[in-house]
Amino acid sequence: MSDLWRFGLAAGGVAFVVIQLVVGTQLGIFPVPGGDALLWDRVGDELRSGSGDIYRIVEPLTSSFVYAPPWAVIWAALSWLPPPGLHLVILGAKIVALRIIGGSWTGAGIACWFPLVAFDLGSGAFNLVIAAAIVLAVGRRPELAVATAFAKLSPMLAIHPRDWRAVAVVVAAAVVVTLPFLSLWPAWIERLISMYGVALGPQVPVPFAIRFGVALALLATRRPAARALAAAIAIPALYWGSLVILVAPLAVWLRHLGGDQGQVITSGG
Repeated sequence: MSDLWRFGLAAGGVAFVVIQLVVGTQLGIFPVPGGDALLWDRVGDELRSGSGDIYRIVEPLTSSFVYAPPWAVIWAALSWLPPPGLHLVILGAKIVALRIIGGSWTGAGIACWFPLVAFDLGSGAFNLVIAAAIVLAVGRRPELAVATAFAKLSPMLAIHPRDWRAVAVVVAAAVVVTLPFLSLWPAWIERLISMYGVALGPQVPVPFAIRFGVALALLATRRPAARALAAAIAIPALYWGSLVILVAPLAVWLRHLGGDQGQVITSGG
């Protein structure tokens, strides 16, 4: 693919996303801050102040926090920002994630054509960061996948077993940062058990057992794109918005299809 075609695709992808964000904002679909950002802000403030049980069930259920304690510490470190500022920090992280997924800024623009990218960018969620973590893990850089596994668990499937040392370092660091809040770990486990099978929003109607079985079969192929796909589909609670994570196996497949270990074949360097 010529550089001109790549640039045109990238520019078109960016325009496609910007139009969706502008129209969605006007229609009230993409408020700033988004609901997820408000949740992260509340959890961070409550952890810093010790003013509440961050793992309590909150109505609506989408306002309940179910991620592991290291993420609560992360939000506590960031929630000193006003909620709109926290929303923008998350947005910046997702733009960087698109750069990682695409292999270049040109590739990031092309990745904007993938369905749901605009919806993730316009929300306070960080599914694109998880997708980037999967891409990095397949490329033998597992650190971000370990971190996001504390939120969604399945990114660990993208990690090659030989990278266990890097995994151990990140896990140890995650435990260390939660030492002042060790009581959060049993509270988190209790919340996961109590909310098993309880949907916090509309989910893809494919049972986890089936998705996990398919993921194991994909891992058995030992192919990079299959490992990325396994990590994308084996999220315990797979919401419709989480499907944007499928951009990760697509990017890995294109990268290896082109025989280039550094960039997807659609990127321009």
